[in-house]
Amino acid sequence: MKEYVTVGNTEVVYETVIDKSRFIAAAVHVDDMEQAVRFVESKRKQFYDATHNCYSYIVGDKAKFSDDGEPQGTAGMPIYECIKQNGLDYICVVVTRYFGGIKLGAGGLVRAYGGSCAESLKLAARITMTDCTRAQVITEYTYLKPLRKALQGYAKEESVFYEDKVRLLYQFPTDLSNTIFDIVSQYTLGKAVIEIKGRLLAHFEQN
Repeated sequence: MKEYVTVGNTEVVYETVIDKSRFIAAAVHVDDMEQAVRFVESKRKQFYDATHNCYSYIVGDKAKFSDDGEPQGTAGMPIYECIKQNGLDYICVVVTRYFGGIKLGAGGLVRAYGGSCAESLKLAARITMTDCTRAQVITEYTYLKPLRKALQGYAKEESVFYEDKVRLLYQFPTDLSNTIFDIVSQYTLGKAVIEIKGRLLAHFEQN
């Protein structure tokens, strides 16, 4: 699974005025193309009276950008290039413009749209989506406390069920799989059962 860097789910907004034109840049993480389209549409509705709502989004190997009436190549492409230069994926950025009566020229527009995008991304938290494995550990109560302590910092405990034995669901970076298996085996004297439940791309923060 290909890891990537994106921004947080919380929308970040940067606003500036350049030669009386008001620029509002909004950036957010998106899971797929459909979510990106919905975000663009939400901005068009929010700023229905704006002169332009230009955007770009990148979702894996798919991307799209729009000048929304600005001269070709002066708005959507600079936003797209800004996202690429920041090494981000699964992201959508919309830059809204309220025309102030002074024409900026092609170079001025490129700087305004690209610069607004760049400033919004400076405000956004960076998140690395890591190739992770989800696994269930079934162990006896005797080994529960030391096992949980040993796994801290290596794996994220998602859930725990207390039955005749304890069932714990963990998530951890796939490249730590051997370490996790060794810890489980060591702290349960080889008596625990590990069942792999799948792999996913996820934001993993060690405790």
